[in-house]
Order: sequence, then C-alpha cells, then structure tokens
Amino acid sequence: MPATRSLVVGDAALAGVSVASECDAPGCATPPSGRLRVGTADGHLWATHLKADLVALPKGARVTSAKLALTRSDCTAQCAVQQPDLYELSSPWTPAQSGKELVAAAGNETYASGTALTEIDLGMLVQSWIDRGGNEGMALTVPGAAAGAEYHSGAAPDAAQRPRLTIEYLPPTAPGAVSDVVATAGDKGLLATWNAPLDGGANGETTYVVKAEKGDGTVVGTWEGTALRAVFTGLDNTLSHRIAVTPKNSVGNGPVSRSALVQGAAVAGGDARYKDYIQAYLSARNKVVTGVSRTTADAAAESPHGAVFSEVLDTQEAAIVANAEALATKGQSYVGISSVLADSMTVNGSSGRVLVRTTVVQTVTLRIDGVDQLSEDRYAKRFVFAVSGGTVKLESESDDSEAGQTLSATAAAGAQVVALPADGTGVPADDSGSLVMGEDGFPVADAPAEGVRTAAYVNGSGTASWAYNNAGRIPREYGSNDCTNFVSKAMYYGGRMKMRYGFWWSDSAWWKNPPSSWKKNSNTWSAAENLRKHFGYRQKYYITQTYNLRAGDILLFKWRGAPRYDHAAVVTGNNHGAVRIAQHGYSAHDTLSSVISRNRSKGTPISSIIAIRPVGA
Repeated sequence: MPATRSLVVGDAALAGVSVASECDAPGCATPPSGRLRVGTADGHLWATHLKADLVALPKGARVTSAKLALTRSDCTAQCAVQQPDLYELSSPWTPAQSGKELVAAAGNETYASGTALTEIDLGMLVQSWIDRGGNEGMALTVPGAAAGAEYHSGAAPDAAQRPRLTIEYLPPTAPGAVSDVVATAGDKGLLATWNAPLDGGANGETTYVVKAEKGDGTVVGTWEGTALRAVFTGLDNTLSHRIAVTPKNSVGNGPVSRSALVQGAAVAGGDARYKDYIQAYLSARNKVVTGVSRTTADAAAESPHGAVFSEVLDTQEAAIVANAEALATKGQSYVGISSVLADSMTVNGSSGRVLVRTTVVQTVTLRIDGVDQLSEDRYAKRFVFAVSGGTVKLESESDDSEAGQTLSATAAAGAQVVALPADGTGVPADDSGSLVMGEDGFPVADAPAEGVRTAAYVNGSGTASWAYNNAGRIPREYGSNDCTNFVSKAMYYGGRMKMRYGFWWSDSAWWKNPPSSWKKNSNTWSAAENLRKHFGYRQKYYITQTYNLRAGDILLFKWRGAPRYDHAAVVTGNNHGAVRIAQHGYSAHDTLSSVISRNRSKGTPISSIIAIRPVGA
C-alpha cells in the first residue's frame, strides 16, 4: 500500500460565504468583512457555504480522510466549542441566491451533527464528490437555540487563519497482484479463477486481462472483463496450459500472476454429450414451468435424454407446480423461457463422476395481467453426472460461483457483512411498517383510496435504472452475501443518496470505501438488517401496500423463524401491483410474487417484507 499524501485546499480554492438563513433575497444581511458566521449574531441566524476546488487532487486518488479547519475570530482563548450541523448540498447554490435557498439546497439530511468541527472526518464526503463527478459544496448551520460563532474567511490578512481543507489520500497507482490464481483443466479447456488485488491501486473499476498459455509461453486465448473467472475452450489435451492474469486500472497494468500448469483429459464419450444432456434438462424444465408439459414425467418422456435427468427433474415438480399456481393467483405466468449454454467446460471427476461448469444464459417472458415482460439473466452453474458403464445420470445442479468461491484470509469478506445490534432507535422494533400480507402469503395489493397520492422519492428513477442495468453485470464483491452492497450502490450511484459520517459499526452511519479491501465499508452499507436500522435515521416512508410501490423503493426480506432481515432488493417497476425487482440474489431480475412463491415452494417462506422509500437525495 503506498504512503498517504496530503493536499491542503485553501485561499481561492476554498470559497466561503455566510448568509442569513431566514432571508428571502440575497444581500439582506452582510457579515463583517473577512468573517464567516455560523449561528445567531446581529439578530440573524447565519449559515456558511464552503466549496472546495479539487482540481489539484490526482484523478483516481483514494481519499482516506479530510479535515476542515476554521479559525475563530470572535475569541482567542478558551472558546466554547461549536458543534455545527454539516450538510452536503443536493443542488447548486451561489452567493447570488438567498439564505433560504441555501437551506433548501442543503436539505434535511445531515452528513454530521453534534460533533466538533475538528473531529468530523470529511473523507467520505470528498470521496463522494469524486465518485459521482459533482461537488456543490457543504453548508454549516446550527439549531436556532445554539450559540453562534464567527470565523476568519479566506480574505483574512493572516494566511494561517484562513479556512483550509486538508485531504489525506493514497496516490493512484497500478493495481497490485491478484491472488489465489487457479486453473482447472477440463476436456479441451480450462476454467480460470482468481481473487481481486488487495490493493486496487486507484479509485475506479479494476478489469482483468487473462491469457491462456502453453508451457512455452505461447498465448492460445485471451479474455478481458471485470469478472473473477474466465473459461477457455478449444485447447489441446496433449499439452499443458496455465493462465496469466493481469489486473489494470486507469493508471496502468499491475503485475502478472500465473497459475500452475495443468493438462486436460478427454471425457469418455466426448464433452459435447454432457452439454446436450444439460441443454435437454433445462429445456424440459422450462416446458414444465411454462405449462407446455403437464408434468416433469411428461417433459422427460418427450426428451431423447430424459432418462439422464428424469430423477432430478422429478424432485422439482412440486415446487414448480406450487410456484405456477401461486403466480396465477396474482395474474402472472411464465409464457416463454429459453436457456442457452455459454463458456462450458467438462471435467473428469472422482468416483466415476463428470463435472460440467457452465454459464446458463436464460431469457424469460413473464406475462403480467396480459402484458409480456422480457428479461435476461446469466447464471454460473455446476452440473454433476454419475457415469457407470454406459449409464449416465444427472446427480445435481448448483451455483458454481458460490460452490467454487475462494476468499483470501486477508480479504475477510464475511466479517464485513455481520449484522450488529442497533445503536439507536427510530425504526419499528417489530415488523410494523411492513407490507400488509394476506392469508395467501402474498402482500395485499388494494388500490389506494380516491385522491390519495404517495410521496415521490426524488431519485427513485435513478436508483431503479442503475439497479436494472447493473444487476446482472457487476461482480458480487461479497459472494452470496452481496445483496445489500448492491442495493447501497444503486442508492448511491443511481439515486445519489448521501453518505453519513460515523463509525463503521454505527447504524447512523452509511458509507463505502474506495474499491479496495484494505478497509471496511460501514455495516449499514453491507448488511440488510443494519440497512433497515439505518433508515431510522433517514427521512423515508414505509409503504404498506404493493399498489403504492414505485421504482427506486427498497425491499427488505425476512424469512420465517429468522431473527433479522437477511435480503435486500430494489423495485424497478410496478404494473398494477405486479412488482418487478433487481437484486444480487437467486435471479438478477425477478418479480416480488415469484420470489415469494419460489421460497414458499422450497419450504422457506418469507414472513415479512419491509418496503422503504427514501426521501431526498
């Protein structure tokens, strides 16, 4: 990890102005020359706006801390410490506008409150300006009853007394090396997996250039992307191969990391037959889900490979039928499903087993009250076949990403998503405020009373759009526990929800760190239960009827018997109570009814769903 550097932003690069916050017009009150005011003075309640020019901060820098220093001008010793409220502005403001307009631009969501200015770390705030490419500055205010204070401005004769923002940052570098590089050989192919660098080097996305090499270094295949796995096919089983992984960011390339040499082996009967079995199995299941085949036995009998997968498919019939019947009560049905295999690799396993690791690209058409809606998802899957003589049987189907996941001990991803007890109040202690559930186990979808309107979430469309476009694209940083991290990103990048200062374990705080595992995100960013508790510190609405759900609303799920809420998702659309969601979960794009019915048919019913609409940016 490179050593941190300091950047002092001051003088002309840190513009500051004070205005009377009750004024309807600019210039109705003027502070003394060279002074900034926060609080009550001369019969007015003053607020100060500060805006830093960050042009001197290197592109890709990762901010570790930032401290604002203001020097008192109304006293020289034993000054009473002021604890201002600090706001990140949600909309532009200039000194040509009024004090009331500054307060309106600041909104009601404080970055920090009740803390001495010298103790507030503005690092996350500065980082958010970099992440989202916008900086409208900050506003300092105090409650009307609090004592006012006066500070030197940037016009102070003594440069040491002028405001300054000291930013500590990691200079951008190329990323460090990836770890745990593994090549798994298959029949004429190999699967490459690795872990992200412990130091990403710079703020922004890390991508990977992965090459399959012969033993003499000759490159026989190249892949590039953001995922932590790649498949190479068409290789020669008589030769040994390895993979070479090079991480890169906006600064440049990191070091190359290579796996050990591995050699593929032919699978009895050829790998193509197993791909055909899987394709036939998926097609048969899709026919049952869409109602083309009445039973799993019928679907298997209609397939030339039914004997291979019929036993596994039969175990799914009850759940498939229950799911379809439950969806039908909500005016929903699957009318079209196609599954295509991509990046497949077949491996000889132990004890007469053959393993196929593949990506299933699934396109689904869901009919909701007569209207067809299309979605596409990609699933990394692992299929295991038992081979005995000339008989082949499909034994199991599982999530390959989760089954094959490797976590470095230093990454300790699991420790970052532990839900801790609440550190305050403000959220329902029970499930009050959740969606009203009917006797059928689904939320009640009654229409609102005539004339009733629900409040709009300012950035709901941005949250929903980001979630919809990224659900099946971005990698899962916490493996199967990535749901809340995904929702937080949607609210932050798409909805522009503001970070909150505080300790990582505090439920009043909400922030992320730059993309690197050297430091935790706040628990509220990463864990569903803590995010639920955090909304007690935010302006929000609890939505209790599915009819009133809107794009950008946040759903939190609790399973029967569970002590806490364990899953989060984003609403991306609502067609008369048929709610569509995006998530890092079983399916990237889904419907609320499908999630409920699928879990119920699996014997893991959802007991409570809280729907929250954050208000404000």
